[in-house]
Amino acid sequence: MAKLNKLKQAQKLYVQENKALGEIGMELDLSRRTLFYWKKQYDWDKRKFEYEHEKDAFSQELLELARKMMRKLKNDLDKNSHTNQSEIYSFMNVLKNIPLLKEYEASISQSKPKQQNFLTSEQVREIEREVLGIE
Repeated sequence: MAKLNKLKQAQKLYVQENKALGEIGMELDLSRRTLFYWKKQYDWDKRKFEYEHEKDAFSQELLELARKMMRKLKNDLDKNSHTNQSEIYSFMNVLKNIPLLKEYEASISQSKPKQQNFLTSEQVREIEREVLGIE
């Protein structure tokens, strides 16, 4: 593997997968000295911070979207108005992905405390039953 490819792969392992430099060195057969140089030279810590921030922002946006969709569907049900099938389908897809997003984030950043802003799979099933009438 060319050194440039190893640099990119090492950066990805450090920034996105939260691996320690020792682990990365063993996995890619690189010295700790090289990894520390790259980490400083290419500002991996800053990139890691930005990556985490973007990921958190995406999670919050996805949750807000789910909440808005749920409010709209609930209002439609309360008013006995027709609900577009595509809206229900989209809402279901968003709901299905929230627990997956939570699991992914937990696996990436095990050191962060768990946030309680996510819906569990049990809560998703309860919403499906009570709000949407899906068994």
